[in-house]
Amino acid sequence: MRRCSIIIAALLGLSSCAGVPSQPARSPAAALPSPAPATTAAPGASAPAPVSPPDADARGAAPDVADLTLGTGDLIEVSVFDVQELSNLKVRIPSSGAITLPLLGAVPAAGLTAGELQSVIRLRLQEKYMHDPQVSVFVTEHKSQRIYVSGPVKSPGPQELIGRVRLADALAMAGGLTDEAGRSVQVIRKRTDTPTPAVVTTVIDLDKLATSKDEVNMELQAGDVVEVARAGAYYVGGEVNRPGLFYLKTRTTVAQSTVNAGGPKDVADWDDLRLYRRRSDGSTEVKTFSLNEFENGAASPELQADDVVIVGKSGLKVFLYSVRDFFKFGIGASLPIL
Repeated sequence: MRRCSIIIAALLGLSSCAGVPSQPARSPAAALPSPAPATTAAPGASAPAPVSPPDADARGAAPDVADLTLGTGDLIEVSVFDVQELSNLKVRIPSSGAITLPLLGAVPAAGLTAGELQSVIRLRLQEKYMHDPQVSVFVTEHKSQRIYVSGPVKSPGPQELIGRVRLADALAMAGGLTDEAGRSVQVIRKRTDTPTPAVVTTVIDLDKLATSKDEVNMELQAGDVVEVARAGAYYVGGEVNRPGLFYLKTRTTVAQSTVNAGGPKDVADWDDLRLYRRRSDGSTEVKTFSLNEFENGAASPELQADDVVIVGKSGLKVFLYSVRDFFKFGIGASLPIL
């Protein structure tokens, strides 16, 4: 017993006596390191001790996940090494925010990170039952930490925050944009840190988001709503090769719209390009342009949502092509076969 007292004194204050011969392993010797954590109760100092590296590595826990706070509905798994009552114990955080654990009773969990909850459990076990408990807390489901992605994306709906997520990450988690996606996205966030709760909407240009700048690719928070704008559409018809509806995914001019529609047909009248645009009062404005002038460098106006572009037919070209076909195939070829 005297020998044991000398060793304890040496470990606490006499670093120069670190060379004292170690004794054979006995159960009392296992309690020797316990005074050290008691003198350094700060969370930062005690963090390495409770974490079981093999468990954390096996689950693939990332440092970012530990930064997310726990909330109602989250499913966590608590494990204490060599304590059967607290081995692989899965608990869902109730609306009260406190979980109930064997030996410890109610333990507040909501509002803490997984690492902070781990420290709380460790300290409580250390106070009542164990000298150096090895505690691990793993988040199985982070239901309280979700964002919502809506609009023209492939998989709209809630997305679970796994670590820190930026706007581009959220769009990727939702499967990416569809063809109907517009050129902007809104991030809607509820502010609760103000005297009066408010909703803040941030509009971001998707073209700028592609540059991955941090000021544009903003970090998201739980509860954020990411709403992708739906692209406006325009219609191209008349004497074009592929008439139909097209989406305004990028800046598109009247001249470009005919190219998107496969280009003018042979019988198209290049000087009869009509743009139909609905006014705010419900009436329709009609403007006529010339593809020949656009070819010569004239400015082509930009299209708006719901515009209609019609390429006219040239009567002269129809006649000339008819004459050409007449001589190309002959009179007999143009007669119906009985």
